[in-house]
Amino acid sequence: MTVRPVGDLRRHVAHVSNAAVTCLVVAQEAMDDVVGGVGAGQWDLVAAQTRHLVLACLHVRGLAHGAEPYFWEDGASGDPLAGVPEDEVAAGLGLIAAALELPAADPAAWLADLREFVAATERSVGLGDRLPELRSPEGMFGGLRLVRGWQPLVAELGLPPLLPGEWTKPL
Repeated sequence: MTVRPVGDLRRHVAHVSNAAVTCLVVAQEAMDDVVGGVGAGQWDLVAAQTRHLVLACLHVRGLAHGAEPYFWEDGASGDPLAGVPEDEVAAGLGLIAAALELPAADPAAWLADLREFVAATERSVGLGDRLPELRSPEGMFGGLRLVRGWQPLVAELGLPPLLPGEWTKPL
């Protein structure tokens, strides 16, 4: 087992748990939509989902610098750029702007850059292992294991729930 100091435990748990869930629920879904849109030539969809994806990734990066987690239950809004270093904001906004130039630009090169931006965001969470692909047969269980592992500590620290209540209430 590796032990490392984390400073403010509440801030660390808010960062890692919320960042992982945002990557699983928001970023993976948006990336799938972008890839599908590029393949189908649906450039308006690609532009819209790229914006959604990049802002989610920037929010994840901001959580490492003290940004507040997104509150699923009440849909509270926040600044997705809060705490994000300027160079990372510029890189993300550049990807959004480039999406508006598709297909005139090279979609394959742009998509590779977008994939690397998303992968770097996931690595920034610091989990060590890649997150499971939620939309794969194995992914839902991996995602639930991840959330189930974090949820007791999240609740103990008084942080907002990681998943929307409508996902977790009994039928």
